Parts: sequence; structure tokens; C-alpha cells
Amino acid sequence: MLLRRITTHVRAQNWFAVGLDFIIVVLGVAIAMMAQEWLSDRQRQEDMRLAEAAIERDLLVNYFHAKERAALSACRIKAIQNVSEKLLEPIPNWTGLPRPEENDPNLNQAMPALLRSPSRGWGSRSWQAELARGTFNDMENDRRSSIDQIFEQSRRAEALQTGIWDLQGRLKTLALSTTIDPSDRLRYLDMLGELDVKSAVLEHMAGQMIVSIEALDLNHESIVASFDTTDLVAFNAAAQGIYGDCYAPIEFPGLGTRDAQ
Repeated sequence: MLLRRITTHVRAQNWFAVGLDFIIVVLGVAIAMMAQEWLSDRQRQEDMRLAEAAIERDLLVNYFHAKERAALSACRIKAIQNVSEKLLEPIPNWTGLPRPEENDPNLNQAMPALLRSPSRGWGSRSWQAELARGTFNDMENDRRSSIDQIFEQSRRAEALQTGIWDLQGRLKTLALSTTIDPSDRLRYLDMLGELDVKSAVLEHMAGQMIVSIEALDLNHESIVASFDTTDLVAFNAAAQGIYGDCYAPIEFPGLGTRDAQ
């Protein structure tokens, strides 16, 4: 319709009308482009809002796991020291040292565990994917960099955790009563030394993650909502039953008094 009108005006050499039609066309295209840009911007903001909510939940999960690992530090040190001292005793007979509640009911294991530590899911399934999509392009650079560093550290924490579990599995023989010759005792001491180093590094990383996540100033209401199925009092009591009095109960504002659901 507009094209036909422009053609008519050109034939009639009505240049004023032609110019007016041209302005109308340009304005129409500009308004359409502005509207499209506005809608795209709104969609980007909504995508970022939803992605940030998912990332915040992942951060809070990592925060809780880091707090748990830090709370177990004293128990882990005490347990390794006890086993190491016993390995240094100059007697061939070995009396097994099973831990309290040695078998996890969720794991069908034939042999009891000598040392216990939690196996948790670290990192984020969403962060790298959303970064690749450009979802966080509008996020403040410092915040994006801080979150990326936290998740990179959490991935390294998961790798350390895998190594720790491998070492704990190789030490299961010490939970049984048997005879251990001096060379095997030294081998087990080497394993304990490696376990000690990896555990200490993981605990140090956990401490760094706690500080970094707290610096993001996440909402405590979101923290509570993210763990609404967790009764922290019961969690701490269960952990103390496994690890003993050296376990330092986790403190988490607003969560300890929440009823388990």
C-alpha cells in the first residue's frame, strides 16, 4: 500500500509527498527495530535473572559442602594421627580400627571403612553453559570473575575428593585385624601422608570458598530456602555420631531451627 502510494507520488513528481513517505518508512523501520531491541533486552534480562537464581543455588550448595568439610578438619587430623601412631608400633599384629557407623547404608560395601569423609557434588552444571551462551555478558565483570573462580576451585575440590576416596578405599585393610609386616606398614604410612596432604589442601580450598562466597553477599533467605529439607541440628548430631566430639557443628544463620520436611 505504501509502496504504491510512493510510486504514485513519484509519477506525479510530488517530491514533498515522496519525502514525507520516505520519512514515514524510515521512522517505521526505526520504531520496529527499537521495539525488537527492547524485547530482546527484556528477554536477556529475564534469562540472566533465571540463570543467576540457578547459579546462586549452586553457590549455596558449594558453600554448605565447604562448611561441612571445614567442620571435619579436626576429626580428620585426629583419625590420621591415631592410625599413623599405631602403624609405628613395633609389633606385627594389627587390631582393626573400624570407625563408628563404619558402613554407609547407601553403599553396599563388604569391608568396613577405616576413615570416613563425605562425598559431595561440587561445582555447577549451569555456569559454563550459560557463560558460553553469553547469558552473563551484562553481569558486572568483578562479580562474574569471582563466581568463575569459585566454580573453578570447586571443580578442583571435586578432583581432590576423588583422590581422597581412592586412598581411603586402599586403606580399608587397616580396618581389619591381621598381620602387617614393617614394609607394608611404611607403605600404609605413605598412603596416609598422601591422604593428609590432599585432605589439608581440600580443607584450605573449602575455607577460601567460604570467604569468597560470603563476599558475594548472598541473601540469607535464599540460603534457608535452598536447604528447606535439611534440619541442621539433626545433620550436626548425625555427623557427631560418625566423627565424634572433634566434629565442629556447622553454624548456618536461619537454618538451625528449621524443621526437617
